[in-house]
This record gives sequence, structure tokens and C-alpha cells, in this order.
Amino acid sequence: MVWVAASVITLVGILGVLAVIVGLPGMWVALLTAIICKLIVPDVMGWTWIGVAGALAVFGEIVEFGASAAGAKAGGSGRAGAWGALLGGLVGAVLGTIFIPIPVVGTIVGGAAGAGLLAITFEKKYGKKSWRDSTKAGAGAAAGKLVSTLLKAVVAAVMVIVLSVAAFWPGGASREVGLSGMLDAEAGVSPAGEITSAPASTDAGHPRAEPAGTTDVTDVTNDDRPTGGDQPPDAE
Repeated sequence: MVWVAASVITLVGILGVLAVIVGLPGMWVALLTAIICKLIVPDVMGWTWIGVAGALAVFGEIVEFGASAAGAKAGGSGRAGAWGALLGGLVGAVLGTIFIPIPVVGTIVGGAAGAGLLAITFEKKYGKKSWRDSTKAGAGAAAGKLVSTLLKAVVAAVMVIVLSVAAFWPGGASREVGLSGMLDAEAGVSPAGEITSAPASTDAGHPRAEPAGTTDVTDVTNDDRPTGGDQPPDAE
């Protein structure tokens, strides 16, 4: 079950990266899948790794918003252009995936182009700007969309790598052996505190102590009388 859960986490994570490129919340879907797998198969990974993945998902959203806002601000885009870039980026990513037969590249290029074109249209129609200002706003929106998509996809890929490594790590990340456990194993002490093997002697002058109950006891007798029929004759 651990391997099945790990495979599901990895597969959904890869699909999540592709969804991020299209403009969908793929990172959150991958994170939710990891949480569900952890609840069903507790040994698949530790909660610490889930927390790291959640932090990366939040960071990805911040990166996307920051890059998009920076591009829009550089182009002088207003609220109308921002809405146009948002809708245009989503539609353009889908159309680019369909009509540009280059995996990933078509999606990214289509999203940037759609964001720019719809931002120009919205700025011209609803923002009441000139063609020159609208075009400048559209260019900024397209650049912001392109950069934000690339950055968020990189963050999503890092998150998937973290989850996959944690899930496929030998023995499960939640069963990591700490330093004390390693030392106990070398000393022959089980996790329950039982001695599994006697430690080897490290000093030639001090032989290894035998476990209790295993010491040979030689039967010593002081009776030196002859045995058998060799009894001395009775004195007359």
C-alpha cells in the first residue's frame, strides 16, 4: 500500500505541474492528494514533508501574483487590463495547448499571448485608453503572465520532487532512524531496550563478559577415594 500511495502522489504531482502551466491550481490538488494518501496510508511519509509542500504551494501563489502584478504595473495596466490578462491567460493556455503542437511550450506561449491580447482589448473597451496605452498594458500583462507561469511551474516541480522523494524513501520518511536509534542498533540494543547481541570486546586485557546464566561450572570434588571394587581390606 505504501508503494501504491507513493505512486499516486507522484503521478498527481506531475499532472499538477502541467495544470499550473495551463493556469489551474495544480499545486493545491497535488497537496490535497498527498494529505489524503497520508491519512489512508500513514507510513507513506511524515507530516513534516506535507508541511514543506504546503509552504511551497503558498510560495508559488505569492510568486505568481508578484510577477503578474509587476508586469501589469510596468505596462501601466489598470483593473480592466488585469481582468483581461487573467481570462486571456487561461483561454490562451488552452488554445495554445491545442493549436501549438509543442508540449508545454505551446501552453506557455498561448497563455502569454492570450493575456496580452485580452488585456489590450479590455483596456481599450473598458479602460477607455488609447491604442498606444492599451498595447503597452497588454505587453506588460503578457510578460508578467509568461514570467509568473514559468516561476510557478518551477516551484510546483520542486514541490513534486519533495513529495515523491519523501514517499519513495526506503522505509518511508515517517520511519526515519535517528542518531540514537543507529547507535542502539550498533550496540545490539533493540528499540524496546532488550539486548540482542553482546558487544564485542575492545580491550584485549578485558575479555568480554558472558551473559548471565551461561557460565560453565566445573564439578569439583575433594573425594580422592578409589572407586569401584578397589576398597582396602578390613583390618583384622
